[in-house]
Amino acid sequence: GRFEPVHNGHMALLQRALDSARQVIVVVGSAWQARSPKNPFTWQEREAMLRGALPAADSARVQVLPMRDYYNEAVWVQAVRHGVARLTEPGARIGLVGHFKDATSGYLSAFPGWELIHVERQGPIDATAIRNAYFGASPGTAASALSPLADQMPSSTLALLTEFAQTSAYLALQQEWRMLRGYREAWAAAPYPP
Repeated sequence: GRFEPVHNGHMALLQRALDSARQVIVVVGSAWQARSPKNPFTWQEREAMLRGALPAADSARVQVLPMRDYYNEAVWVQAVRHGVARLTEPGARIGLVGHFKDATSGYLSAFPGWELIHVERQGPIDATAIRNAYFGASPGTAASALSPLADQMPSSTLALLTEFAQTSAYLALQQEWRMLRGYREAWAAAPYPP
């Protein structure tokens, strides 16, 4: 997943993986993307959110595999398989824990030979709603803007978001988020789809 940011749905997937295996590899997508309103956090920040939500014993069983975006699914699947193979013993049984959210979840079917472990959606929240509340706030109001969603994310995510809101990167992302939102609104009344 992208985990932008980590929320309870992600943690349910991770918990299911921890319940199913001795070793868990979390593949963090868009690992080297430049910061943007859709991908505001580095893979290291996302790893910190994940690890911060886990007890130490569970965190010790988790490895994070940062994965760049390839705009060719076959190349991306091969890169994921290669990365996972580097972190596992030869002949290891591999399960893929996931949730079919929308069309972007099709990659879950691209790993024949890996057991697919489906986890149901954990409620209506998703990372987009969190990002919209977050970037719609200000550095001083980010924590209060996120408070209605606080029960949908681990406290480690909330803490990182509150801290990150005090950085210049947050202000730049917020400015870009507002520009993109205004652009979409300006085209909402177009007589044809833009």
